[in-house]
Amino acid sequence: MAKAAKATIKFQKKHLKGAIEQRRKRQKTTQLYKKRNPNKFGRDAGGSSKRGSSRKDGEDDEKEEHDHDHDNEDGNDDDDDRDEKDSGKGTKSMSVDEFFNNELDSDDDDEEPESDNEDFEGIETIVEEDGGSDMETPTPKKQTAADKAKQTAKEEATQKIQLDQLKEKDPEFYKYLLENDKGLLDFDGEMEDLVSEEDEDGDEDEDEEDEEMAESDAEMEEAEPKKKSMKAKEDEVEEEETMDGIPLVTKDMIAAWQTALVEKHSLRALRRVLLAFRAGAHLHDTEDDQIYAYKINSPIIFNKLVVLCLKHVIPTFDHHLPVQTKAGGKPKPVNSGSKYTTLQPMIKSFLQNTFFLLKELTDQDMIYFVIRETEKAIRYLVGFPKIAKDFLKHLLFLWSTATDRVRIISFLTIRTMCLQLESAYLDLALKGVYLTFVRYAKTITVHTLPNLHLMQNCVAQLYGLDLDRSYQHGFVYIRQLAIHLRNAVLVKTKESFKAVYNWQYLHCLGLWAQVISTHALNSAGQPTPLHSLIYPLVQVSLGALRLIPTSTYYPLRFQIIRNMILLIENTGTFIPLAPFLFEVLESGEMKRPGRKGTLKPLEWDLGFKCGKEYKGSRVYQDGAGEQVYELMTEYYAQFSSSISFPELAIPAIVQLKRFIKKSTLIKLTKQFAGLVEKLEQNSKFVETERNKADFSPSDAAGVSGFLRDYDKEKSPLGSYWKGVKRSVMAKRKMIEEARKDKVEEEERTASSSRKKGKSGAKDDDDEDEDSEEDESMDEDDLEEVEDDYSD
Repeated sequence: MAKAAKATIKFQKKHLKGAIEQRRKRQKTTQLYKKRNPNKFGRDAGGSSKRGSSRKDGEDDEKEEHDHDHDNEDGNDDDDDRDEKDSGKGTKSMSVDEFFNNELDSDDDDEEPESDNEDFEGIETIVEEDGGSDMETPTPKKQTAADKAKQTAKEEATQKIQLDQLKEKDPEFYKYLLENDKGLLDFDGEMEDLVSEEDEDGDEDEDEEDEEMAESDAEMEEAEPKKKSMKAKEDEVEEEETMDGIPLVTKDMIAAWQTALVEKHSLRALRRVLLAFRAGAHLHDTEDDQIYAYKINSPIIFNKLVVLCLKHVIPTFDHHLPVQTKAGGKPKPVNSGSKYTTLQPMIKSFLQNTFFLLKELTDQDMIYFVIRETEKAIRYLVGFPKIAKDFLKHLLFLWSTATDRVRIISFLTIRTMCLQLESAYLDLALKGVYLTFVRYAKTITVHTLPNLHLMQNCVAQLYGLDLDRSYQHGFVYIRQLAIHLRNAVLVKTKESFKAVYNWQYLHCLGLWAQVISTHALNSAGQPTPLHSLIYPLVQVSLGALRLIPTSTYYPLRFQIIRNMILLIENTGTFIPLAPFLFEVLESGEMKRPGRKGTLKPLEWDLGFKCGKEYKGSRVYQDGAGEQVYELMTEYYAQFSSSISFPELAIPAIVQLKRFIKKSTLIKLTKQFAGLVEKLEQNSKFVETERNKADFSPSDAAGVSGFLRDYDKEKSPLGSYWKGVKRSVMAKRKMIEEARKDKVEEEERTASSSRKKGKSGAKDDDDEDEDSEEDESMDEDDLEEVEDDYSD
């Protein structure tokens, strides 16, 4: 006997047992059907004389066999025993070689799962067993192919109608598909069907492999050993590139897809890439039980696939959907036309998977890369409002929590969404950035203060895109601040005061001061809609400043005054801030002798109230005096070229001379003496220029144009403020460097404490308790407030 071929051995191991059991079962059911229908097959259903007639009758009554009830399979035990004996006659009379040859010659090479619900759907011919002959029945493969053929015919009919419509609406695009990617004409527009299509392709490939294995039996016996080894290696490669029957993404596949996208802008390759990208985006999704068309088992492959999608998918979309402009030069929305209808499912799949991947990423560099590349696809979000809102929400989250680099790219993407999408997204963005800023401004530390300044600048820039809409939002939010202030003034309780004296309220005042000062005047100097918000903002700010006018809240007072000076500098509006600075110099905190101690200087921008240990101390007196000196110099320098400066400076000169005469703070009195001297010099300078004027005080145009083009820094007080500002900025720079060193030292301490164990936990808790005590309002503050309101 000749040596069995490799295909035969493989068949014996994998399929022989199942094939034998299937044949016996079909023989058994066929014999039962013949015996219970003697009118069709005759009384002697097992005789050899009626073989031909039985075959013919079986073919004619195929439909009746399909309708046969499963309950007819339940016969008595005697009939089953006789059927088993009859079914074993053929196999006993055959040799081993004949049996294997008959098995291989049949088309039943695929192993079909056993089922107890046989309903004769796969039986196309019925033959009578005679001697050693095998019953000729069709394989389950033919049955599956028939079902698939019917389903495919229906799909092709539907696709044909769609393609005919596409051919009529856009013949150019239809011609492009026909020439460049003919296979895509079968695309039905649903991305969910891509997976099933891949599964069908996989089934067809498996069927072809089984057929080739059965047909190549004789060829493999005559082939050379070298060819056999090559074939074995190819089989091993194929097995390595699949996992659980699902193809694996390889470097060669990614390279081929990239070439097709870059050179041909192939939609077929684009579809494959999106299928693989969907599998990669949900790679670590443990709650997802869906089976995808591809699998990825390597981080290198995952990175290459992500880079391929983000860099080459969007240019492919842009190639098929180029930007079109309207008559006014504005770009048309992309969500229209037959081309968009065809590509819409793929666009949606790309956006959904990209945003899902963005939420799952934790590496800041990878997040930055994804956002930067996704910004190029913003115009495609116009057709998917839900995706756009979710994306905007996640960008706001990254804008408030990520590193500076990711914060900036997130804000730029938000700004691009506001410019390219509909106006509704601008309202969502304006509301979102403000509320995100308010939530982030709840607490201020050395670590969060730079980030807060960055966010404040971003909000001010975004509110400049549409000043009319910004006015509506600004009016609503400033009104909310005014309502909180009114409740605090009327109720006068600890809770109502806390609603105003907190970091969120204070930084909201600073935010709107920056927004209005930046956009209150246009490039030509004319007022914009935001200019009308100056008055309500100033009233709310000064009301908050006067709510608790005690020395405890001098830091809050100084921060509000800085916001108002910013408004004066950029809008030219006169705001009377000098009286609030004079109150500090006339307070008991500055008159009584200061208590000496070893306290470190107070950081005025990191708190809105001073601690109990600072009240009455020499450190607090010196710090408050320096703040008054800087703010008063800056405030009067804004009006150094005003025609009314001599009259404006008289109260300041009188008040400062009185303070110099009574104060025992030598360093501070020297600073105020220099300021008084410059105020007097600037008053003489303005009077000299005013005497040269040839218009009367009633001439409004002449008064407003007085020294308009004159550089303020060249005036005596302006040049003096320039030098003071330089020293102030140098001091702030030193403080920031000291803070950075402190932060680095804290990080090193924290890392070492983590190694040691629990040493740093208690200290952190103590610091938090101290900060809570500083921010809280005690009974002494309430008594001071009641005394102030009673006066």
